[in-house]
Amino acid sequence: MWWQTAELQRRVRTIQFLWAGFAAAAVLWTLCCGDLAGVAAVARAPWVLAHYELLRGISAWSMYPFYFFFLGMLLWGWRRQQPQWRVLGWGYLIAQLAGAFFLVRSLKMLIGHARPDFDYLGSTFADRWIGPTTDASFHGFPSGHTTDLFISAIFLSVLLPKAWMRVLVLGFAAFNGVLRIALAKHFPIDVLGGVLLGGLVALLILHVWVMPRLRRCDARAATAGGIAAQETAG
Repeated sequence: MWWQTAELQRRVRTIQFLWAGFAAAAVLWTLCCGDLAGVAAVARAPWVLAHYELLRGISAWSMYPFYFFFLGMLLWGWRRQQPQWRVLGWGYLIAQLAGAFFLVRSLKMLIGHARPDFDYLGSTFADRWIGPTTDASFHGFPSGHTTDLFISAIFLSVLLPKAWMRVLVLGFAAFNGVLRIALAKHFPIDVLGGVLLGGLVALLILHVWVMPRLRRCDARAATAGGIAAQETAG
């Protein structure tokens, strides 16, 4: 079972390795292309301009299936009295509130990085850092969508039995980061910030909050199984 200590540790180690790989790729893109050139290379591509509305819809709605899935997990765990599912569901909720909501919004208002000024036909961009502001036009860093989706992808990956499945889910989160650049909503450094923040928050909550509670669930199940075996033998 995914919540048993040895299996859970193995899966989380794989997730950490994969996340580090995607983070390294984001660092390389940011360093090699730069912010202005990084946006221009993608946002002005003909296939992006031709499918702009479709890509915007994918970006806008990509987070919601994860929300419904983990809400269903919480309800299932409560209904079926299965604490493992409740623990992971609550961990996801805590990570999203702490990372994608509180930290992202605090950093956006404190740092004040402009979003790319892209008029859909590919004319102008602006890359400015102005410091603390409530102007949403300067709430570019970090990318909230990317943070949200990496948190979701990491928590969902805990449930996936195969490494290639985790690659696909984390790759989907990375693809949506590229979409934010393609739609000129964020610069590469904003997406890099989202990859790092989402991964760090998700893994911290997994290690500090989720895994200790699942170990206790595993230990209680093992104890109950041992008692049942003794009673059967007796």
